[in-house]
Amino acid sequence: MIRRLAVALLATFTLPAQADILIGSYGDSSTPQPLRAFADDADGDAVPLRTLGGPLSTIVSATGGSYLASEGSVYVADFWGQAIRVFPAYATGDVAPLRVLDAPILGQPRTVALDPAHGELLTTASGCCLVGFALDASGQAPRLHMLDWGGLPSSVTQLNYPASLAYLAASDEVALTDYDNGAPYAPKVLVFNRTDAGNTAPKRVIKGDLTALGGWASGIAWDAQAHVLHVAANTRNPDNSVSARILAFDDHADGNVAPLRVIGGAATGLELPSGSHLLGLAIDPLRRRLVASVAADTVAANNKLLVFELDGDGDAAPLQVIAGPHTGLDTIGAPIWVPPDAIYDDGFDESA
Repeated sequence: MIRRLAVALLATFTLPAQADILIGSYGDSSTPQPLRAFADDADGDAVPLRTLGGPLSTIVSATGGSYLASEGSVYVADFWGQAIRVFPAYATGDVAPLRVLDAPILGQPRTVALDPAHGELLTTASGCCLVGFALDASGQAPRLHMLDWGGLPSSVTQLNYPASLAYLAASDEVALTDYDNGAPYAPKVLVFNRTDAGNTAPKRVIKGDLTALGGWASGIAWDAQAHVLHVAANTRNPDNSVSARILAFDDHADGNVAPLRVIGGAATGLELPSGSHLLGLAIDPLRRRLVASVAADTVAANNKLLVFELDGDGDAAPLQVIAGPHTGLDTIGAPIWVPPDAIYDDGFDESA
């Protein structure tokens, strides 16, 4: 029934010729914020192509998400709404979700990753833990598996408060950005098997002074073609400004290892004023681009989307900067990349 409904809804939307960048907002927890779509080649003070939000959508704060080609849909993590909401990828206006997963264990999800091959969605549970649900789960569906919080004396998971996650299809693993539970709260990247549950130690941990993770790590994205993990890292300076950078690691990296490449420096737009930080990452595999979101808590004008070469390195200016009053960007979350015209004839890839 869900599949038939999705096909019917998809038929009502005109598919775009270009790829889209979707971006939502944390907002203030009380005023619902729409999901905005920009053309993948947008630059400057661009007006959104469309917005998705309103009472029917039930979106409160779309802070992250993932596109699923086999359904032509986007799975949206709604932080203040405490749910995962699924929409047609090119939906516009006030559209009801195809389904809503709002199991109490979710708490406030910030991120979601999808594994269509095994029929799973992966997200965080109660802010602390890694949890898997069936891909078509809705309502208060039971979880398939969950990794425990790592703050107990007997725990070995090292999970604390993961900010973002990525599914690594080639190895059937999940990579998360997190930080230690105790001082000095060192940032790290944890990698688990997708099916790990309970009190299970990570397979690999990227952590240490050589990693350049700095003060904290936020977004993470996986380049399937190059087998590279991209990680958003931030360091707070004495004047409360933030020096951010995007780090590239081999997806089998482990331990205190230096990144393969670093995008950072004055020209990149990643030297940020107080109240701003580098938050989320998304990959455009068609144009080989990396989309980064810079979130600002107090000054709306400091929110921006930056687009870099996917294999970029050093202190190079971004290819695109989406920012300004016409964008409507404010307290933004992590970007979601949606490809152009990537819907199958009936809306689905039956092999997935």
